[in-house]
Amino acid sequence: MKGIVKNKVVKKKGVSKIKKKLPAKKKNLADTSIDEFFNQDFELEENNESKTKKRSKKDESESEESDVDIESHKKSLKSLKDVDPEFYQFLQKNDKKLLDFNLSDDEKASDDEEDHEDKHVPPSSLEVPSDESDYEQTEVVENEASQGPIKITFKLLDHWRDEIQKDKSIKTIKKLVDAFHAALITVSDPDASTQVQYKIEGGALFNAVVQLCILSLPDALKKFLKISSEAEFEAHKSKRFPKIRSVLKTYLKDLLELLQHLTSPEILRVLLKHLHALIRFTRSFSSLNKLLIRILLKLWSTGEESVRVIAFLNIYQLAKTREESLLETLLKSMYLKYVENAKFVAPSTLPGINFMRCSLVEIYLLDSNYAYNYVFLYVRQLAIYLRNAMTLKKKEHFQAVYNWQFINALRFWCDLIISSKNNQMIQSLQYPLVQIITGTIQMIPTSQFYPLRFHCTQMLIKISKETGTFIPVLPYLLEVLNNYDFNKKHTAVSMKPLSFICILRVSKSQLRENGFKDAVIESIYELMLETAAKDSHFCHFPDMYVPCIIQLKHFLKKCKVTNFCKKIKQLLSKIQENAQFIETERKKITVDLKDLASIKNWENTIKNQGTPLIKFYKSWFEIHQSQKLKLLTQNDSMSDLKLPVIKKSNKKRNNNDSDNSDLDMTEEQLKAMDKKQKAQKKKKRKVVHENKNGGDFSIDNNVDIVEDMTLNDWK
Repeated sequence: MKGIVKNKVVKKKGVSKIKKKLPAKKKNLADTSIDEFFNQDFELEENNESKTKKRSKKDESESEESDVDIESHKKSLKSLKDVDPEFYQFLQKNDKKLLDFNLSDDEKASDDEEDHEDKHVPPSSLEVPSDESDYEQTEVVENEASQGPIKITFKLLDHWRDEIQKDKSIKTIKKLVDAFHAALITVSDPDASTQVQYKIEGGALFNAVVQLCILSLPDALKKFLKISSEAEFEAHKSKRFPKIRSVLKTYLKDLLELLQHLTSPEILRVLLKHLHALIRFTRSFSSLNKLLIRILLKLWSTGEESVRVIAFLNIYQLAKTREESLLETLLKSMYLKYVENAKFVAPSTLPGINFMRCSLVEIYLLDSNYAYNYVFLYVRQLAIYLRNAMTLKKKEHFQAVYNWQFINALRFWCDLIISSKNNQMIQSLQYPLVQIITGTIQMIPTSQFYPLRFHCTQMLIKISKETGTFIPVLPYLLEVLNNYDFNKKHTAVSMKPLSFICILRVSKSQLRENGFKDAVIESIYELMLETAAKDSHFCHFPDMYVPCIIQLKHFLKKCKVTNFCKKIKQLLSKIQENAQFIETERKKITVDLKDLASIKNWENTIKNQGTPLIKFYKSWFEIHQSQKLKLLTQNDSMSDLKLPVIKKSNKKRNNNDSDNSDLDMTEEQLKAMDKKQKAQKKKKRKVVHENKNGGDFSIDNNVDIVEDMTLNDWK
């Protein structure tokens, strides 16, 4: 009986071992998320072969253990014959199968089936999730949103594109906005991507979501709110606006967040055009105005050229609402941005500064009466800077006036006054502005600040020409001809022409160059010709330009530089020709000097016919403008060229040396040649040369055979 008990225990242990090795039941697929489900399928397909190999090895080990248990059971039954022969004989008579204990193959198979009936065996072929399967089961996937993020596919986006064109409800719009939000979260914070409703994988899907929003959302929003695309609308006045308020605000915030972190000009252009289509919707959310204005002003002031233009169109569309708080913010912020970015003027920054000035004028002209307060405030601020500089006469106060920010601010107010001819309030500030400009010219009338003088004179000519106001400009130009000595020889030679377009002050080294005097004469010629052409149709032109003719003749008498005299002679001849033309035309008519209307009509007739000065100025201006543009684009590139250095040889050098010209040699070649000569001089300390008289003399090593260049060398 002990053996029987023992054998029963052994059998139970064997069964218990087999039960422990049975795998647990697989978790229900409904309990897993969509993301886990797809990942699990991919893993099963990739590792199918490895898992089948492991399962076969496990079955072999279990069969070996079961064979060992059977052998031990047989041995215990044989020992039962010696221990208890009576019971053994009883078993032979009644239960012979128990003594002949053995498991057939069928029984093993049945046991294996019983043991593995609870096991989950994956099918031999698994279906990998694809775009087609997602599209076919779109509704099923969308209903399982509570179980995890929904994976966005191209088929799903195509389905939304079709729905948003047909469906007039907010359902598809909300799905698209949520997908756009999920796309930004995926890029900005991948760890938080599990908290959103949709999941976007890869850059192609990200671009597809953004593209669908750009193409479909503006029309879908207008269709939902029942707004015509051409009409001036306010979204918050629509009856359906409360239903879409939160969705629209979320999308606009995400769009501004995306614009804030982008740097590519191509993508910025596309998104800014999309924002321009939605700019009217932003009026309904005052909390977004501050962020919106900050982003647009940054792109308007520092972006690429096309980005600046589209950003300004958004600002202009936003400013047309004429809300006082919004317009006030734009007038202040845009002027400060303009002054901030006008600090440094160069050929590369000048187009951007000019664009900012012209676009800022358009914003101020939207409501000239409201803008008058800011014009008066900022013009008064410039006048205070000038007064402090003229009264205190300290370096820091001079620097507050003689800089590009001050000059560009004056240019902006000049353009604004010229553009608002019909507004009497802004035109009333013309006189104080002209006084500030003339005071700026007279503050430091030295030759170093001649470029600044010419910039200010250009502004005065422009105001006088566009507004029809008489402003005496010629004295500031003739003063330069009388005070500066053009006969003084220059001590330095400039290899490229000096341009005053991007200069306010010249250095002391530039004053000694020949290019400075050339640029001064060129600027005086240009400004006096423009002034004379502006006044050439007036009936008082011959009388008004008598002092100018006298001073030009006086300059020609004292100037001895041929090129300068040639320029001034041409200018003088054109002025005299025009004066004679006006005198001839005045003799043909009899006009009462009190009849201003008839005099004005006569002057307009002469202007339309064209005076000699006007015709000459037009032809000259076309040529000069092309030369100026060429100078701006190529002035800096010339400094990168390795120009040849002119080296004058000594007269005592022999004929062989004179044949080798140094004109085409660069600085590096000349330095290499000097090194060779020094090496030869070290070997031969003294070289004796025989002169014509038969004597000899020695040349010291320290003697330089290259003579300095003088002005006569260039003639």
